Amino acid sequence: MTLERYIIRNHIGPFFFSLSLITFMFIMDFILRYIDLFLNKGVKFYIVLQTFVLSLGHMFALIIPMAVLPATLMTFGSLASENEITAMKASGISLYRMILPGFVLASLLAYGMIVYNNHVLPESNHKLLNLLIDINKKKPTVEIKENVFIDAFEGYNIYVRHKNDKTGDIGDVQIFESDAKGTLLKTVTAEKGTLRYLEREGILRFELENAEIHELPRGNDASTYRRTILKNYVMNIKDVDRTLRRSERSYRGDREMSARMMRDKIDEIRKDIVEVQAKMGEMASVQVENTLALLHTAARDSVSREAPGSAAGGLTPQPSPKTPRPRIQAHPAEPQRPVAEEPTRISTTRRALESQRDIRDSYLRQIDRYRVEIHKKYSIPFACIIFVLIGSPIAIRLGRSGMNMAIGLSILVFLVYYVCLIGGEKLADREYLSPVVAMWGPNLLFGAAAALLIRSATLEQNVVRLRLFGGFKVFRRN
Repeated sequence: MTLERYIIRNHIGPFFFSLSLITFMFIMDFILRYIDLFLNKGVKFYIVLQTFVLSLGHMFALIIPMAVLPATLMTFGSLASENEITAMKASGISLYRMILPGFVLASLLAYGMIVYNNHVLPESNHKLLNLLIDINKKKPTVEIKENVFIDAFEGYNIYVRHKNDKTGDIGDVQIFESDAKGTLLKTVTAEKGTLRYLEREGILRFELENAEIHELPRGNDASTYRRTILKNYVMNIKDVDRTLRRSERSYRGDREMSARMMRDKIDEIRKDIVEVQAKMGEMASVQVENTLALLHTAARDSVSREAPGSAAGGLTPQPSPKTPRPRIQAHPAEPQRPVAEEPTRISTTRRALESQRDIRDSYLRQIDRYRVEIHKKYSIPFACIIFVLIGSPIAIRLGRSGMNMAIGLSILVFLVYYVCLIGGEKLADREYLSPVVAMWGPNLLFGAAAALLIRSATLEQNVVRLRLFGGFKVFRRN
C-alpha cells in the first residue's frame, strides 16, 4: 500500500495544477463572452459575480475530465524522468499495479461527476438561464452611443452624432417616435442638447436646443403635415427602468434536467406518441371504410348525385330513378364513366394524417435529444477513467519528454475527443446515429487505443504499434 499511496500523492498536485490552468482559460472565455452584455446593461457587481459562480457549474462538467489527462501525463512523466518507473520494474512491479491507483482515483472521480451531473449541474444551469433571461430583459443604462442608432427603448429610435459621457452633452440629435405597429409618428431633430437620467422617476430626459419637430398625424394625410421649430424643447422617455427584475421560470430544457427527470419526460412523450398513433389509425380506418363503401351500389349512387358533375350542379343530366341502369360496355367507342369520388375529403384526411405524422416525428426527435443528454451525463465522467488509461502508458513511453509534451498532448487528445462527442451529438439529434453509439463511441475509440498502448508498454516494445495514414509510427521509444 505504500507504493499506491506514493503514486496517489504524485497525482494530486498535477491534478489541481491542471484544474487551475484549465479553469483560468474557461474564465477568460466567460469574460470575453459576457463583458459586453454586463457593460451595456449596467448590471451590478454582485449579479456579475452570481452569474460567474453559476457558470462554473457547466464549466466544471468539462474542466474536471479535462484535468485528468494532463495530471496523469505529468505524474508518470515525472516518475519516468526520475527513473522511478525503471526502479519499480526492477523490483518486479507490473505496469498494471502502477496504473491501478490512478484508475481507482479516476473511478471515484467519475462517480462523483455522475452525481454532480444529475443533481448540481441541472440546478445551476436552470438558475443561470433564468438570470441571463432577466439580464437580457433589463433595460440598459443610458447606452446612447455616438453614430449608432439605438432602438433599446420601445417606440423610439435614437441617433446622436456627438456625445460627452462626462457632462451628458449631445450634438446633432435625431429621435424617431413610432407606434406599436411601427408607423412613424414624430421625428425630433436638434443641433445640441443635454442627456439626463432621472432614476427615481425612471425617465430618460432630452433637453434640446434649436429643435425641430416633424409630425404626420394619423391617417398619413400629407396636407396635415406639421413642422414645429422650438428654441428649447424637453422630451421625456418614460419607463426607463434600470433595475433588474428577477423571475422564476418553471420550464426546463434538457440541460436543466437530471437523468431521472428526462426519463420521466420520455415516458410522457411516449404516451403522447401512442395517442397520436391511435388517432392516425382511427382517421385511416374511417377513410378506408368510406372508400370501401363506394363499392356498394346505394352508396355509389349517393356519391354520384352529390358529385360536382351531377344534375344538381346543372352540368350532366342524370337518368330518372325509373329508368333502368344501362350495362357498362367495355368498348373503346363507349368508355366507362368513372364512379364519382370525394377528392376534398380524401385530401383533407391525407393532410391530417401527414400533420399527425409530423407531430409523431417531432416527439421521436425530442426523445432522441433527451436520450443524448442522459448518456452524456455518464459518458463524459467515464472519460476520466479512459484518460488515465491512455495517459499512463504514453507518459511512460515518452519518458523525460513527458513533462514538456503533457499540456500540448492533452489539448490534442481532448480536442479530438470533444469533436467526436459533439459530432456524435449532432448526428444523433438528426437521427443518423443511435444516442448510445453517439455518446459512448468516443469512449470506446479511446478505450481501444488505451488498451493497445498499455499492451505495448507492458511488452516493452521499441515502437508503439499505433499507425496513422498508411504506416506513420506515432510514438518512438527514446
